[in-house]
Amino acid sequence: MASQATPSPTNERPNTSNPSAPSPPSNASPSSSPPPPLSSWPSSPHYYYNSMVLHSDFSSELSKNPLLTRIGLEPVKRITLITGTSSFWGFILGGVIGSRQSGMQYLAENAHRLPKNMEGWYFYHKRKNYRMAWGALRKGAVYAAKTGALVGLFEVLEASADFYRGGADLFNSMAAGIASGALFSVANKLPRQSTKHTLMLGAGYGLVSGALQDLSSFLKGTPVWYLPQSLKERSLALKTSNSVENDK
Repeated sequence: MASQATPSPTNERPNTSNPSAPSPPSNASPSSSPPPPLSSWPSSPHYYYNSMVLHSDFSSELSKNPLLTRIGLEPVKRITLITGTSSFWGFILGGVIGSRQSGMQYLAENAHRLPKNMEGWYFYHKRKNYRMAWGALRKGAVYAAKTGALVGLFEVLEASADFYRGGADLFNSMAAGIASGALFSVANKLPRQSTKHTLMLGAGYGLVSGALQDLSSFLKGTPVWYLPQSLKERSLALKTSNSVENDK
């Protein structure tokens, strides 16, 4: 019997010279990957974008996460704007109070030496106006510094809580209000009853402002984590409809 020769196996290699073969995908950096769609947002504020990396440009990087925005502003711009506005109104309020107090003090100091002629009355009122203007500037500067410091402290604590928890909600605002009230009470050495009222006032302010900001976020299409799923879907629907109307 003739022995059948077994064919030797040939080492076949894939044809890599084919130009039509698809090239393997390149390793893309995670920082260049697009952010997840709106439908994949979690139901918790403890969330960060995978593509968010902190660089030296702190402001522009924070603006990439809409969950950290309040009243349509990123944290750095919001803190600057609200602190400056509160300082301005504090200066106005302090100026009015300081002007009135200086005027009343001038009248009390000169009640026993009133002028006797027209020229004396002219300089009397002139000096009074100078005293009132100086008192307004001095008291206005003090009120502006105190109001700006207190409001700026609240905004910084609120933004820090938002960044730590990964989202803005009314609970962060309440915590910032309570912490600001506690620091204000300690700095001014308020008694126990006044401290209690200050903490309640800070918590109430944080609750109201946070609830209004959450309502604004809901109407703009940003899901609020503590709302039911049906309301979250409705918020996303509002976001989609608004973007469609803007495209038209």
